[in-house]
Amino acid sequence: MGRAAGVWPYLCLLPAVAFFVVFQLVPSLATSIFSLTDYTGLPHTPIHWVGLQNYQELLSGSRHFLLLSIQITAIFAILVTAVQNGLAVLVAWLLNSGLRGQTAVRSLVFLPVVLGATINGLVWYVMFNPLSGPVTALLAALGVKANLLGSTATALYAVIFVQIWANLGFSMMVFLAGMQGIPVEVYEAGVIDGTSPWAAFRELTIPLLAPSITINVLLAIIGSMTTYELIFVLTDGGPAFSSQTLGMYVFNQAFYGGNTLPGFAAAIAMVQFALVFVVVLVMQYYLRRREAVL
Repeated sequence: MGRAAGVWPYLCLLPAVAFFVVFQLVPSLATSIFSLTDYTGLPHTPIHWVGLQNYQELLSGSRHFLLLSIQITAIFAILVTAVQNGLAVLVAWLLNSGLRGQTAVRSLVFLPVVLGATINGLVWYVMFNPLSGPVTALLAALGVKANLLGSTATALYAVIFVQIWANLGFSMMVFLAGMQGIPVEVYEAGVIDGTSPWAAFRELTIPLLAPSITINVLLAIIGSMTTYELIFVLTDGGPAFSSQTLGMYVFNQAFYGGNTLPGFAAAIAMVQFALVFVVVLVMQYYLRRREAVL
């Protein structure tokens, strides 16, 4: 009986582990292998081992596009992470302060998370329509004529706005859960010391939210550095590569790369993985140290 009880938890975990291995680990390993081949994805086509040839091509002939994608990804990730978490913590603070109608506000802010990237992208694609979109009409009423998704100056920032709008609710819920876990006695002690609401938010709430900040920052960085679905729906990386992040670069090279091969796209994906791994490792080290200090 005791042995069966000890085995039972592992049996319960087995379906989740199997799902992870089949749909996460195996494709990841396959990508690393394909990056060293001339894999085409076509049936009955032989696959030849080419070693580091794809990486050499990426760092030589395609270096300009790689560096451009890294630059766009950096702008995208920094702005999304900073603005999304800044807005999320403010919204969570307002909801936690007893804002009237907070249930309706919380539901509305979280709704885009439920809709998913494709629906969110299609909604804002219609909103930004240069001929009849509500956003375009509003800007025209203000005397501004703009094609937000069709201009190299605004396409990336329009996508950043939609990315933040789509994921704000999740970050807000994490912060709200963290705030609700802070003991009331902490704020009562602050009131006795004459702490104003804003000072309490800055000096008490933010430091005690360090674990929630770590989670939200890391998830935002990973999500923004790897996303491509929303960008594909809105701009497909255009116009003129102005919104082509690394994730979008991988997708376009794998499916719309002309003479390039999926093996080449796999090499880009491995570079993307290395960059995400290093950035997340550094940020996790910094944020964990910050938690320990606080």
